[in-house]
Amino acid sequence: MKRIFLPAAAALALCASPAAAKSVSISFDGGCDGMDIVVPAHSHIALETGNGCDEGAHYGAGTIGKVKGFGDAITFGINLYGKGGGDYQYIFVISYPLVTGGTWKNFYTQNGKTYTPQFSGTYTVTGTPGHRNAAGKSSTGRPR
Repeated sequence: MKRIFLPAAAALALCASPAAAKSVSISFDGGCDGMDIVVPAHSHIALETGNGCDEGAHYGAGTIGKVKGFGDAITFGINLYGKGGGDYQYIFVISYPLVTGGTWKNFYTQNGKTYTPQFSGTYTVTGTPGHRNAAGKSSTGRPR
């Protein structure tokens, strides 16, 4: 069910306003990965897919709003099943608007009730989706 819902929600969101959607690629500084992010116009949602060493390994959907203690952000729920992360669910908090020098944090849960902070850092806006990062390790610590 989870595998069907997220792609269906992503397709619906993109169909709502495809011409006015903003697409941006970010890379996590010091890492081999990042995210290709789509923000449909006039909405408070965003969609992402992994890039760099995480290309094709994850996808997620999120909301845009204020996060206490962090500020304006996109909060993504991310599925890493394609990368062997089926036992974990990840939350990424990415500062918004998307600008070079912005910050990010991620957390994971195995039971949906408690979460553990994992990594954090800054990111660089690299242009349009499709950017590939060079070296470093994955922001999730999962094998490449």
